[in-house]
Amino acid sequence: MDITLNAVQGRRAQRLLELHKQYGPIVRLGPNEVSVGDWRYYRHIYGNAKTTTKDEAFYSSATLIGKPNLFEMRNKDLHAARRKLTASPYSMASMKTLEPLVAERADALVSRLISSSSVSGTADVFELCALFSMEVICKAGFAKDFTGTADDDARAVIKAMELSAFQLLFNTAMPWLKKTGLATKLPGLIGDSYRGHEYWIVKSREMVDHLMSQQSSATTKMAGNCEFLLTPILTGTDSHLGRKLTHEEIVEEAMGIMFAGSGTTSATLMYLLYSLSIPENKPMQTRLREELRTVADPEDLVTIKTLPYVNAVIKETFRLYPTIISTLPRILDESLVVDNHILPAGTVVGMQNFVHHRDPTLFLKPDAFIPERWLQTSQGTRPCNQEGILLEEMNQALTPFSIGRRNCIGQNLAWSELYIAVNKVFRRVELDLAQEMMQGVGKGGVRGEEDMEMVDRFAVVPKGRKCIVQVKEL
Repeated sequence: MDITLNAVQGRRAQRLLELHKQYGPIVRLGPNEVSVGDWRYYRHIYGNAKTTTKDEAFYSSATLIGKPNLFEMRNKDLHAARRKLTASPYSMASMKTLEPLVAERADALVSRLISSSSVSGTADVFELCALFSMEVICKAGFAKDFTGTADDDARAVIKAMELSAFQLLFNTAMPWLKKTGLATKLPGLIGDSYRGHEYWIVKSREMVDHLMSQQSSATTKMAGNCEFLLTPILTGTDSHLGRKLTHEEIVEEAMGIMFAGSGTTSATLMYLLYSLSIPENKPMQTRLREELRTVADPEDLVTIKTLPYVNAVIKETFRLYPTIISTLPRILDESLVVDNHILPAGTVVGMQNFVHHRDPTLFLKPDAFIPERWLQTSQGTRPCNQEGILLEEMNQALTPFSIGRRNCIGQNLAWSELYIAVNKVFRRVELDLAQEMMQGVGKGGVRGEEDMEMVDRFAVVPKGRKCIVQVKEL
């Protein structure tokens, strides 16, 4: 009951961290379910498809319109075939051709920061980062261009997706709501969540139909001859099914792409901007900007991607603010020994990066934002940071995209968005946390924790649903 209540409140990961601090690397959550907190077991549980299977009780509720999607597929052969069908637009080579699109929307993000601040004195990076990521994923995914709509269409879809996250909880707790048709007729949050989901479905179908109409006119590629992310799903054959996907199966995958490719990256970028705008962290923002300016050509992304402090800031944001902090449960296909405890085959096991990203043996002062911990200070075959901790182990414990065959297919796009946005933003503006956000100091000496506490709605959102900064154009 304790875990269930915290899950409803969006604090399940925080509660599990408390339990692991109290009981150690293994915590029993139910008759047949345990939580593992030691990062060294992550690869066994998530990186080896032969030793674990996705838990049907969890993943069966992860369909968006009742069809299988890449995230929820439990059949390993079906997943492998769908992943193969989907993968080509997410390659590093394809990302190269997507960079101009990402740069264009990052420029728009900077312009919005400046214009919003010039009108009101502040800007809400929670809202603006969401617009940035939504515009990127919809243009890259489905040829949907939101420019020229005064942001209203994009904001409406973002709002619908946020509301939709709640109906996953309601479907689990009260499945009869949807089956009886009452769900969309109820007032308040319950009804709003189902109405939001229906709106999202309608808009997703419109985007799929738009791209299909372009397909019929032989326009299924962007400038640079790069496929839209959905193109292989529209045109290819699923080798496991032996056929092309139906319209509803395509819409299901499109909604999955939209969800995974927008809220996650926008949350990471928002928490990065927030962390560097805190008064105590302003020297970090200055150091980042100075490093970026060592690259004379602001469009030289090849060099920018190699900058040590840029990478350190992004990794530290991934560590402290992982955007998927929900447990992704697996069923053991064979027994596993954890901390001298034998977990038999059939046990439901799960890990949370929110927990092992705060392992104090790897990450000293785990609640503090310290990019410097990722910088190499010793040479040799096994480089260490300034505390003498192996960077190899730190990187192994950092799992923002999961690992193995079921890891995040869009991680190359996420990295590109972050590199480009960080470069564009900090070359052109200076950010300071607004006075209204200076409420409370967290465990790591963090300002604004009251509003910025992570709430788990599968992808995290800040508790206050805002992140207000002052913007100074440079």
